[in-house]
Amino acid sequence: MPSPGDRLRAWRDEPLKRVVLRSRALRPMRVRQFRAFGAASAVDRPAWVYGAHHIEVGAGSFLLQGAWLAVEAPAWERDEAVLRIGDGVWMRPNCAISASSSIVIEDNVVFGGMVTVVDSDHTWAAGHPNVLYNPVESAPIRIGRGTWVADRAAVLAGADIGERCIIGANSVVRGTIPDFSIAVGSPARVVGTTC
Repeated sequence: MPSPGDRLRAWRDEPLKRVVLRSRALRPMRVRQFRAFGAASAVDRPAWVYGAHHIEVGAGSFLLQGAWLAVEAPAWERDEAVLRIGDGVWMRPNCAISASSSIVIEDNVVFGGMVTVVDSDHTWAAGHPNVLYNPVESAPIRIGRGTWVADRAAVLAGADIGERCIIGANSVVRGTIPDFSIAVGSPARVVGTTC
């Protein structure tokens, strides 16, 4: 049987245990905050949560410190969830997700640090010199189950990434990546298979 000192050291030395403890304490708030919030999930010290009433987080998902989760105001008129994060999804720190149309992150997807997923592009369509005051053009994004998106990758409007893919670090994805693909570069191109 471990001593009290051993148990205390285990909490001190294992940051994930602290994340689990914080997530248990914050669970009632998260359940009220999000459209759906699965059992044993954590959104740990997010940098930004906007439009949470249109975000679903599945069971056993861990979004680590600094996550930026936004469903943009034009999508709030929709009745269904606009951003869906599946079961068993893991995101390392400082990932950013912005949904104006639809983003679906299927089960068991893993993000490296600082991954960006944005389903819209700014325009100058209304004639304002600042893109923030003009309408956006958006297209749905899907990231297939079991996919690994490595550090600093960007997944852009209209991307459809298949099942069990690897998206290389610093890659930029727009368009379709077939199931079981390894894709790298800017723009991301298929260079191998995970089979």
